Amino acid sequence: MTFGRWCQHMRASEAITRLALGASVGDVALALGYQSPSAFIVMFKRLFGRAPQQYLAVAER
Repeated sequence: MTFGRWCQHMRASEAITRLALGASVGDVALALGYQSPSAFIVMFKRLFGRAPQQYLAVAER
């Protein structure tokens, strides 16, 4: 795994933690350095196959 890919996975892991604690997608996106919530959502979908809210809904079941 490249360093860039590792960083992306670490940001995604931090995003899941923040989202699970109730932070908004927009707040998480900006806190993790994404230029917009939509850019964050695209990355999240690429890694996990679902949008952040869909991912959390499935994880909470």
